[in-house]
Amino acid sequence: MLALVGEHFSNAEIGARLFIGVRTVETHVSSLLRKLQVPDRRELARRAPELTGVGPSHPAPVLPAPLTSFVGRARERTELAKMINAHRQVTAAGPGGVGKTRLALAVAAEAAGDYPDGVWFVDLVPVTDPGMIATAVAGALGLGEQPGRDITESVLTALADRHALVVLDNCEHVVDGAALFLERLLAACPGVTVLATSRARLMVPFERVYPVPPLSLAVDDESDAVALFMERAAAVGWPLDPPLREAVASICERLDGMALAIELAAARYPALGLDGISAALSHPLRMLTGGSRADERHRSVRAALDWSHALLEPADRALLRRVSVFVAPFTAAAAAEVAGNTAAGAEVAGSTAAGAEVAEGREGIVADGLAGWPNRACWW
Repeated sequence: MLALVGEHFSNAEIGARLFIGVRTVETHVSSLLRKLQVPDRRELARRAPELTGVGPSHPAPVLPAPLTSFVGRARERTELAKMINAHRQVTAAGPGGVGKTRLALAVAAEAAGDYPDGVWFVDLVPVTDPGMIATAVAGALGLGEQPGRDITESVLTALADRHALVVLDNCEHVVDGAALFLERLLAACPGVTVLATSRARLMVPFERVYPVPPLSLAVDDESDAVALFMERAAAVGWPLDPPLREAVASICERLDGMALAIELAAARYPALGLDGISAALSHPLRMLTGGSRADERHRSVRAALDWSHALLEPADRALLRRVSVFVAPFTAAAAAEVAGNTAAGAEVAGSTAAGAEVAEGREGIVADGLAGWPNRACWW
């Protein structure tokens, strides 16, 4: 029992390990506190190794196993790793299909050695109620409901004295709930760091944002976009010769360096060839589709856009239709003028900055039927 407390297991986890009830665990822990004359569970955990002779183990990171290779992103991995080392809550933010989740998983796996109490991954896509975020985290931690205790309290108790990293993936549709949960988590668990991914920022004071850029588009051997296209084409049995890199680079540039779009285009290479892909990009949302995937949002570029579009309020959708006339980064004042009400500049600024990162001049894709695709207008 003392060794497991030293491993920072919760009462529920100890009970599961020893096949006893949670109340029995609580009784034994109280007895240990009394007999060893220590003030609290944290001090008990600190003394456990010297009393038991059992040092703390280093749990393997609880992360999804990647099904494809991770290509490039050396600079981004370094930058994001530095941020989570310096700040307790970092949001990797960017449009759908840019590669936020894969980048976060790569960084989390590399940083696992810095977190002796584990790295945990929580997918929020199935969560439809913002109030159920704690339940999703509890599921990832292997915690069950405990009589008389709120599930959020169970999570906070389990992580209270742990030095761990929690990857909270796909927060954009439950932003408000994620912000409230993280505020409680970070306040109650000083050793926990959270790396979130989201298409929208959480907009809270304790958040540090890392804008995930598209893949690099250089024509030389340093282009991550070209490397991804060629790797995925080779994976389906159609390797590309180096002299074709320039043609591949042209396709990747038309796709704005977006990882999902590049992967979907590369999958079409055996059937269409590079010339066929270039021609088909005149109707990109029809061509950039794939087979069945567990995550429906990644089956096509249209599905990725639809997920974001569905999160917009009616007023924001109307604004999106208006600003789709722009073919380059635009200012909030220009958006307000196009929207037909220059007095609403502040409101327009809030709406556009949250989704399009207008102030930073970020470029991207708008939904088909608004102004064509790609037109480098704005990401939503």
